Amino acid sequence: MGVRRAGIEDVKSMSYIHSQTWKKAYVDFISEEYLNNLSDDGWIPLFLRAFREKLHEAAVFEVDGNITGTVTFGQGRKGIDSERYSDNYPYSTGVNPVDSLNYKSGGEIISLYVLPQYWSTKQGYMLTKFAVDALGRQGYGSCYIWVIRDNERAVNFYKRFGFKRTGELMTVMLAGLPVVEEKYKIML
Repeated sequence: MGVRRAGIEDVKSMSYIHSQTWKKAYVDFISEEYLNNLSDDGWIPLFLRAFREKLHEAAVFEVDGNITGTVTFGQGRKGIDSERYSDNYPYSTGVNPVDSLNYKSGGEIISLYVLPQYWSTKQGYMLTKFAVDALGRQGYGSCYIWVIRDNERAVNFYKRFGFKRTGELMTVMLAGLPVVEEKYKIML
């Protein structure tokens, strides 16, 4: 049981975790119809491309040989060719966060998801710690993450971890609806 670096062989499990977690975590932000139609395989192309092109790193949490959580992290997306990186949300429409933001230098946690049945088991904490520690070892002085502003569960998690609100906001289109995200940052 624990965290380990992810590899290309983990993309199916990582995609499943994203799909299942979106369906529970984003029910107040995205239409139920849209969430119910998410494919468990929808993120596979994104993860395959990320591993093949070394766009970012990933780690997974395993319990009894089953992957139950995942985190993706790496260089802040400023400077990454948005044609290569594409859209962080394979199901979104509208604004591409890579194109729409003036990202500052630093490391970034791009995504963190744990299957809902494992919430409140410290998996999210351990995955975040793994990512933050790895970014610190790579020489980044800070790490940031974008969180849906009204997602109190996620906001409270990151605040408890030590992330601080930066005051920077962006609006992304998820399932055709505008969703406001807020940037949180931690010094490493």
